[in-house]
Amino acid sequence: MEPARAVPRTSVPVSLGSPRFRTVEVDGFRVTDAWFPPQLRLPPHVHDRASLAVMLEGSFDLALTGRTHACPPTTVFTEPIGERHGNRVDRAGARVLVVQPDPARLDLVGPCGAVLNRNGHFRDVEIARLAWRLAHELQAPDAVSPLVIEGTVLAMLATAARLRAVRATSLRPPAWVLRVRDLLHARFLETPCTADLARDVGIHPVHLARVFRAHYRMTIGAYVRGLRIDWAARRLTGSGDALSDIALEAGFSDQSHFTRAFKRHLGTTPHEFRRRMTPTR
Repeated sequence: MEPARAVPRTSVPVSLGSPRFRTVEVDGFRVTDAWFPPQLRLPPHVHDRASLAVMLEGSFDLALTGRTHACPPTTVFTEPIGERHGNRVDRAGARVLVVQPDPARLDLVGPCGAVLNRNGHFRDVEIARLAWRLAHELQAPDAVSPLVIEGTVLAMLATAARLRAVRATSLRPPAWVLRVRDLLHARFLETPCTADLARDVGIHPVHLARVFRAHYRMTIGAYVRGLRIDWAARRLTGSGDALSDIALEAGFSDQSHFTRAFKRHLGTTPHEFRRRMTPTR
């Protein structure tokens, strides 16, 4: 297997619609890190490959099958080959990590390929973490990158497939669980307290903790920590603020604590992440 390499801009499908991107081809997969400018509107179009995409930064509205879906950070969306859709980018722009298996090599994804056969739209911190890892590899590919990229892509597809299986065999999360999730996304830079969240939705704290973990596969604390790291990652690439300031704003006790948590979550230090992930002009 040859090292991952950046593909010339003219070789990337124009249907992605991004004026600025990085992309690599590995055995059986195309992975693209695409930036979309603010207020861009992409008219209805199709892709020649099935796609699993993750919103890294910013957001856009996705018009699909007669519905419009908001896609803030950590949103995951899947589209089969030839699925017609359009996009309207918000004021902050959008950065999306897109995985597209080669249609002739779907044997590589095995049973996980079923997740690409239908439209999907959901939010998942774990898949977003893996997408950031892919973006990191695209920034600085080396001889080992193809193995890392292939393994990470398969992990993303497997996670999405498991989530689909869980949704197919279990009840939709109660409305109050979805309300708690929305509260966490709104308050993650504060210090959410389980008792306060439970009081807000009228549920006992113990029941809240148990049901939340059953549906999101992690504790409330781990979910909030992931949101804080993702927020910090966006600050690292979108501002020149000192690491110590970002660490404190993200709710970490000091820069060392922030660095340890960041490396566990994204596999690299904040300093290295900023160096590699800041797009070159």
